[in-house]
Amino acid sequence: MKMDAIIGAGGQIKQDDPLTELMDIGISKALLPIAGKPMIQWTLDAVSKTDQIDNVIIIGLNKSHNLSCENKTIYYLENQDSIFENARAGCKLALKLKPTADKVLWISADLPLIESKMLDWFITTVKDTNHELYYQIIDQSVMEQKFPQSKRTYTTLKNRTVCGGDVSAVNPNIASNIHPAFKRISEARKSVIKQASLIGLWPLILMLTKQMNTTRAEKLIQNRLGLDGIFVDTPYAEMGMDVDKPEQYQIAQKLLQIR
Repeated sequence: MKMDAIIGAGGQIKQDDPLTELMDIGISKALLPIAGKPMIQWTLDAVSKTDQIDNVIIIGLNKSHNLSCENKTIYYLENQDSIFENARAGCKLALKLKPTADKVLWISADLPLIESKMLDWFITTVKDTNHELYYQIIDQSVMEQKFPQSKRTYTTLKNRTVCGGDVSAVNPNIASNIHPAFKRISEARKSVIKQASLIGLWPLILMLTKQMNTTRAEKLIQNRLGLDGIFVDTPYAEMGMDVDKPEQYQIAQKLLQIR
């Protein structure tokens, strides 16, 4: 079965956003013009070229923005109160479209450098396995070899330093049925103390002392949240190259103009 894709496009430019020099406050970040197109349209172009994605659900925009995704049906949802509520709404619609679906993709709208072959790789990697959440990690060496001036934010684990990717897969039943993990994360989203309490003091110490590895992190997520999640080692730096800063915009703009 083909997967459906949810594209999160609800983020708006705020007063303290580094991208205010490129866009007006209050405008959707996904609509940032880059190399002649809204940023989200580059993402949709990649989605349109893979045969493994069926429907596309865009959260935070509407038909008036004249987006296109060839050979796919686009559904629009209004922006909710948070990324968690957006995920919940997207998953509910995905289940309405395909009641037996056990995986949907979540793709950030601000990934203009992503290509269809990268989406195909990720879908092929996860589709025949049975977990509730698949989260990308990209080694610092992979990211900096491709984008040495990207200024990503990294997390140091035992024997490796990584950043997160911006494509994930999730079992839609988690969000739509208010899975305990989803509810706890949502409730903690505005409190650092509550976020820390989800995993506890010892894991934080492990991470700060660089003793945490991905296997221990996965077990931690399972034990603390009751969520069967795994990390997906990703060889494509473009899947973590979201545009958050002007310097990242300039990198993407240059590469897209060449493309």
